[in-house]
Amino acid sequence: MIRAPKKNKSDILKAYLQSQNDLTPKINEAIFNRFFDILENNICNHISLELRNFGVFKSKFMNSRYGSDPRNKKKIYIPSKWKVTFKPSQYINKKLNEKT
Repeated sequence: MIRAPKKNKSDILKAYLQSQNDLTPKINEAIFNRFFDILENNICNHISLELRNFGVFKSKFMNSRYGSDPRNKKKIYIPSKWKVTFKPSQYINKKLNEKT
């Protein structure tokens, strides 16, 4: 398995700002941050968000259940919660698995 280096939001922002020269960096940064705000708001309001040729973000409700602690095998209660799922598009899957 090949491990890819990690990138965080600020790394992606730097790459975006270097590639975009048509607007000022301040405006580009505002557009970039607004995109992530919209993404966050839709996920928090349990609205599915589909980005064509990229994938679908959904929030999914997980019911409460009992699990086991792997260290001592005792039963533990896991409360219900929301989680985010991402399903990549066929285009992204194809790009990910093509031979280089």
